[in-house]
Amino acid sequence: MLFLAANFVNAQNNNCSGAITLTVGSTFIAGAITSTNVGATTDGTVPSCSSDGAENVWFKVVVPASGMLIIETREASGSLFDDSVLTVYNGTCGTLTEIACNDDTSAGTFSQVTLTGQTPGATLYISVWKYDSTVDNGEFQISAFDPVLTNDICSSAIQLTVGTDFTSGMIASHNFLAATDGTVPYCSSDAAENVWFKVVVPASGNIMLETREVTGSSFDDSVITVYSGTCSALTEIGCDDDGGQGVFSQVSLTGQTPGTTLYVSVWKYDAFIDNGEFQISAFDNTQLSTVEVSGKRDNIKAYPNPFSDLLTISDISEVKSLSVTDFSGRLIKTIEKPSSSIHLGDLREGTYLITLKMNDGSVKTIKTIKK
Repeated sequence: MLFLAANFVNAQNNNCSGAITLTVGSTFIAGAITSTNVGATTDGTVPSCSSDGAENVWFKVVVPASGMLIIETREASGSLFDDSVLTVYNGTCGTLTEIACNDDTSAGTFSQVTLTGQTPGATLYISVWKYDSTVDNGEFQISAFDPVLTNDICSSAIQLTVGTDFTSGMIASHNFLAATDGTVPYCSSDAAENVWFKVVVPASGNIMLETREVTGSSFDDSVITVYSGTCSALTEIGCDDDGGQGVFSQVSLTGQTPGTTLYVSVWKYDAFIDNGEFQISAFDNTQLSTVEVSGKRDNIKAYPNPFSDLLTISDISEVKSLSVTDFSGRLIKTIEKPSSSIHLGDLREGTYLITLKMNDGSVKTIKTIKK
């Protein structure tokens, strides 16, 4: 959470005529100031989306050349103010017309409004309200920003660099203004509004793709798909909804061809999830295991092999998750916290790779045959 003490203001903006000017940034952080509603009174017509809104303060912003703006409030660290309503108006202080209103984003009780098609150079007025009079006053962050989305389609995929853990391979990104591009994921049929990345498979043939939350972001539920091929002829080889931290996503791939390019798409779980910033990382931590860890991993067996319907994994206590991949590299299923006996009667006859993700972060792949 960013707290910009240098930009702290007080309730001098209690009325529309005292509205504080926001400078448009390219991200929430770039445009953010820290403000307060301590001492505010109720000024103007209550919000259309929250009839109990009270004790509001005012801001204004000039519409950028794109005609697009995102206006968002977030919590300030340690503040008692924890539930905002946001209204946006055109016109002048004496004759305002509400053009947008938001109470809660999907991520919490702060607010976000996305505006498109506004007149460049026009001034919009913004009011931040408490949800109702029982909410405590205090500091909050507010930002007006015009995000640039460069990876909305596969051909514009952003390159990821493979690290040795999540942090070393991580970049920050966002899905503001994203459209739905391509076939929806097989593991989440309601997924929407995706953005694209690409990564070169390292020498080990193993790679982990993972998304995580950005503190304060309204985007809080991702799906990841991974593809081989080219943008004009993609084949989905991996898909995950909630395999990472919380309801974020993680796909683990093994046995990939070193030097080939994989395409990665990050989706919202469904159209009702808010857009926002997130973290994404490509990394290969399989080379970091110690001899001791390797020994534990190598002692784990899968039997019988070949199997019919039931496959047993020895020492399942060491296993965090299990994935089943066919011999072409297509992910069939992922099982979190598996039991020692895995029912795989639904598989066709053939050869499969059973990938075990261990509690220590290492990975073991076992070739099995379904008879």
